[in-house]
Amino acid sequence: MNTLRDIMTTPVVTITPERSVGHALGLMEQQKLSALIVAENRKPLGIFTERALIEIRAGGSIDASWPIDRVMSRPPLTASVDMDYREAYQLLLQHRYRHLVVIDSAELLVGIITGTDFLVHLGLEYFMEFKSVGQVMSRDIITLKPSISVFQAMKLMNERRISSLVMEENGFPVGIITERDMLRLIRAGEHLETLLLENVMSSPVETVFADISSHEAARLFSTKQLRRLVVTNSSGHCVGIVTETDMVKGLRTSYTDHLKGLIQEKELQLKKVKQQVEEAAILDSMLQSLGDMAITIMDNDLTILLHNQAAEELYACSCAREGIVGNNVAVLYGSSDNLDQFLHAVTIAESEGRCEFVMEQQASGTPCFLAMTVFCIRNADARKIGLGLIARDITDQKLAVIELEQKKKEAEDANIALRVMLDQHVRTQTGVEEQIAIKLQELVNPYLNLLRQSSLTEKQTEILQIISAHIDSISRQFSPNAREIMLKLSPRESVIIDLVRQGKTSKEIADILHIGVRTVETYRNNLRKKLGINKKKISLLTYLITNFSSRN
Repeated sequence: MNTLRDIMTTPVVTITPERSVGHALGLMEQQKLSALIVAENRKPLGIFTERALIEIRAGGSIDASWPIDRVMSRPPLTASVDMDYREAYQLLLQHRYRHLVVIDSAELLVGIITGTDFLVHLGLEYFMEFKSVGQVMSRDIITLKPSISVFQAMKLMNERRISSLVMEENGFPVGIITERDMLRLIRAGEHLETLLLENVMSSPVETVFADISSHEAARLFSTKQLRRLVVTNSSGHCVGIVTETDMVKGLRTSYTDHLKGLIQEKELQLKKVKQQVEEAAILDSMLQSLGDMAITIMDNDLTILLHNQAAEELYACSCAREGIVGNNVAVLYGSSDNLDQFLHAVTIAESEGRCEFVMEQQASGTPCFLAMTVFCIRNADARKIGLGLIARDITDQKLAVIELEQKKKEAEDANIALRVMLDQHVRTQTGVEEQIAIKLQELVNPYLNLLRQSSLTEKQTEILQIISAHIDSISRQFSPNAREIMLKLSPRESVIIDLVRQGKTSKEIADILHIGVRTVETYRNNLRKKLGINKKKISLLTYLITNFSSRN
């Protein structure tokens, strides 16, 4: 199991771009989907998620008759069906997404990947450290009173980018509401501003203790079809929450750690029987039982006393097993450099008790990396009576590290090239802006002056002043802060914010744009929220003058 083909969910439920939002919500609720792919002729065009629905509804209202392509996110995050699942997982983490659209070589839809797929298919007994829930849970749990409105809870979920909220009374969890609950309520047309959490929250809450294993928590997710569990202490108070995402973040290959533990365990066994080194039959039996642990026992003169089957298979030597026993340890090494490295480790082990090092050998012309441990064997009087050697093949891990370092260097080189390109782009952009400003002054302003000298009505004069102000704003360089503000605005908001900056009242703006005064006031309130000044004692005009001043 190495590629997305092995773990993706297929076939995928899709919707065409012209279908309504109401139809999409119905599909998601009926089939319990956290995301819906928008596609046409198997070509993925976008994705609509529970989180996107909450973001739209928290910002206002949503019309079930809208076409889904009006609210979908585009383009969706995609990955090739042949991508290694570990690379795919890193891609999700990098973009902080929870869904990955899987495509084939023709860029056609073949599947979708979620955190659930990683938990179900990767096999926790091989890929998860033996961690407790307390080590992978989110401690920054947000709780609310059940008397809070559903809309307030939805806005909090949107602001904090979280998938659930816990209702709590006196420190005890009494209910929970999730993104999926929000989808159901929105589809039902509930008035969320007056609907209270206590009337719709799920209760009782599924809870676990922090000291249960992650493996057990994953089993609960699967058997109970849950996506989150509230974590409590022995008193029943909330201490955290663990989600499928938290569990997936706990996934990691732990074979190396397991092997290290096995080696330490076997070394301990050797130390316990060091007084029985000369009882060759007993020790040899134990060594052969260690499976893939390559172990060699030597006397003080480095003559091999015992040598298990795993060691014969690991070392590149031509002697038969019967020929190795009784020979000097030098027969194990194919070069003088390797032997010198071993003898140096023996010197360290004699003074410090043990020495760990990595040795590179050639096996049929191919590099082979061995992790070696040399240790002293002493009797009850602490007198050295022999040496032990434990070895394991770490070629795969070593080559992986080398490959990772190479990719890191390639990434650093690519970053340098990108920075050079970015600097060039900025310089080019600045030159273009200067040329635009010059051309506006040379080619447009003379005609504006001719218009000013013409007989114009009061309305025409006012519109001419607005045009002149726009030309002037283009000719000047906005401040960095003003540029960021403009990128957040819709075209209508951009017009209104410019009229406000010119000192126009709401009534004057309404007359110019042929809209109602109340509509203008609504736009002004929304602009204060987008600009982050809705709770500050500063007028919109003052803020705009400060950030859009030609002095900046």
